[in-house]
Amino acid sequence: MRKVQFFLLVESIIFTLACFDVLASETARTILLAALLLLGIWYLTGRKITSVFLSSAIFLIFLVFVLNPYFIIGVIFLLIYMMINFFSRYEKRNQYTHLHFEDTALEAHKQKTKWFGNQDHSQDSYGFEDINIVRLFGNDVVDLDETILVGRDNIVVIRKTFGKTKIILPIDVEISLSAASLYGRVYFLGLSYWDLRNESFSIASPYYKESHKRVKVVVNCIFGDVEVVRV
Repeated sequence: MRKVQFFLLVESIIFTLACFDVLASETARTILLAALLLLGIWYLTGRKITSVFLSSAIFLIFLVFVLNPYFIIGVIFLLIYMMINFFSRYEKRNQYTHLHFEDTALEAHKQKTKWFGNQDHSQDSYGFEDINIVRLFGNDVVDLDETILVGRDNIVVIRKTFGKTKIILPIDVEISLSAASLYGRVYFLGLSYWDLRNESFSIASPYYKESHKRVKVVVNCIFGDVEVVRV
């Protein structure tokens, strides 16, 4: 635990120095100002993920930091820490004695992570499996219309930088929503909407606690709207 705290402290110091160094450079400030201008144009023109304004802004911000010496030092330090942590865990794992008393068939499911673009998440009618989504950016649609929910807390967790999130809910299923965003808006079951400005927000449908068919949704993003609708 102390190694992690030390690593986070050093990375925070390096990142702070990188920010000060960027702000001290007139060229870097000009590029960042241009990137912010492009982001403003992107926001006003519909916030499309495939917009050239968004791509250009991300490229300019990346260019400013990738040419900064403190940023390069921080990346090198991160790689060194990951290598040390990997080898230390590998050595500890080899010190254990593995005892196998019986062979049990285990069923594992693997799915590729789609970091960019729009994505629909729907499940078949045989049963619900918890959904855990981690993405850089993109719009997500979680369709639970044909999913059979069992009598327990069914969980959907979505973490990303920015993008819209839409939850499609059957008429007989109750929901608890927890959302956190730097800048976004929450639409809940067509009743009302709430603006989020560096805030966390939680709400539940009226019969959530009493219902045997319910789902808990957690959405964390920097920029993006969350919408819950019934079908």
